[in-house]
Amino acid sequence: MLTSIIFVFVATGYVIAESSCHTTDGLYEVNVIDRSVGKKIPQVIAFYAYKTKNVNPGAGRRIVFEKTMTNDGNGYNSHTGVFTCPKTGIYVFIWVIRMFHSEHSTELMINNTLYGATFLRASDGDDATVSGTVVAHVSKGDAVYVRNRPKYGGYGNIYSNEIGKTSFSGWLLQ
Repeated sequence: MLTSIIFVFVATGYVIAESSCHTTDGLYEVNVIDRSVGKKIPQVIAFYAYKTKNVNPGAGRRIVFEKTMTNDGNGYNSHTGVFTCPKTGIYVFIWVIRMFHSEHSTELMINNTLYGATFLRASDGDDATVSGTVVAHVSKGDAVYVRNRPKYGGYGNIYSNEIGKTSFSGWLLQ
């Protein structure tokens, strides 16, 4: 079996590949092993954070998701609950709110503009979850956060524990 190095040239650089063997049709089976120069790989921007304790945030209060699991691009601040957009683009944001015998309306805000809202009433001992999704064009430096609705504080706690997490996530789509 012959092992050879094949250089594949692209418009902006090259990729080094290794051929491990001939295929039955006489061509090489190629595995890419190193990308030395080439098209710029896009920066990953993504975050995922969740609450570690139950809270009744009150009317108009921002919900802080204090446990950060992913923060590529360093846009999410777990002390303030705000994602500050590091790069202009189209983003996807998802927030999940879990309640038990509670009622809350939450909003996704970009700067001071309402982009999405959820409402859930979990009564009579029910445990329930509601989620919201927003796809939006966000500019570098914009602030994205989740808050309790200002004109209605709701009642009861927003819950988060090992059987269901209240969370906030987002990522750069394009």
